[in-house]
Amino acid sequence: MMVLFLDLDAFFAAVELLRRPTLQNKPVIVAVGHPGGRGVVSTASYPARRFGIRSGMPLRRAIALCPHLVVLPARHHLYSAYSEKVRGLLQALFGKVEALSIDEACAELPDGIDPNMVARSVQDQVARDLALSCTVAVAPNKLVAKVACDTVKPHGTIVVPHGAEEAFLAPLPVEKLPGVGPRTHARLREMGVRKIGELAAQPREMLAREFGKHGAYLWESAHGIDTTPVEPEWEPKSISHETTFERDLADFALFRQILDQFGREMAEELQAKSLLAKTVTVKLRYGNFETLSRQITLPVATADPKEIAECAIRLLQAAWQEQRPLRLLGLAMHGLVHPWPKGASVSRELWQR
Repeated sequence: MMVLFLDLDAFFAAVELLRRPTLQNKPVIVAVGHPGGRGVVSTASYPARRFGIRSGMPLRRAIALCPHLVVLPARHHLYSAYSEKVRGLLQALFGKVEALSIDEACAELPDGIDPNMVARSVQDQVARDLALSCTVAVAPNKLVAKVACDTVKPHGTIVVPHGAEEAFLAPLPVEKLPGVGPRTHARLREMGVRKIGELAAQPREMLAREFGKHGAYLWESAHGIDTTPVEPEWEPKSISHETTFERDLADFALFRQILDQFGREMAEELQAKSLLAKTVTVKLRYGNFETLSRQITLPVATADPKEIAECAIRLLQAAWQEQRPLRLLGLAMHGLVHPWPKGASVSRELWQR
């Protein structure tokens, strides 16, 4: 089996530029929050990155680095629509597709096809059909494909053949492995481990003593071992927003702000569709791709942004292992119901109660 990993390049900014072509080649960011408050960069265009601006950076810092920066508010419902189109394209081609985040997906490739040809073909089709740039990697498993994809961004393709996983990983910095966050990286440096090959050379038992259960994951990952299957996720009758950080973050105040914004956006989307929702779900993904979700079902369906955000924040507090950095944070609403005939007007008092 081979796995194709697709990563949409500067995705949120790229979608915004489709709607604002005059901003092409200008430094543009999509941000959560406000410049005067605790805002944060969600995605930076490549011209903006030349100024040192990165995802997760405080908005004030980004503006200080580039005073003529174009700051656009996030519109997650729009990005979700494009993300679904990309997944639909992969689904039509390969059948078995897993959405890893709003801008990342992987597919299990059928046997007997040329992986180099497939990678270029998928990249060309995304550009032709959706006018979006993507990076594509093919490897024997999801972990190696993800790492490989990061080495050729933006708009590159790469294939790691069977049997070459460990040799491919060996010269890369150890922090390129998913799951090697700041604390693990610091401890590995203390141990003299800077390259993935140096990590692979460590005895498995020693890593288990040093890092507990995470040690076994580090040893297997350094050897290019990953048995995680491609698992299609189906979420009928739901809406969801999520954001993937370019570097793992452990900032509860920021997470709270993101969930608050997601709650407002979802309330607007529900209102536009004359819907209410009964179940609130928070999704967390750590650096090693370990994913968990927590949900609560409300006694009465709602589209109140404050109620949605408050539920989401309580779920985050219950689910998040404090100080363990996240690479993805998401919010979903399930159990959607039409309490009024489609197209009926809804009073402002009801939606804002």
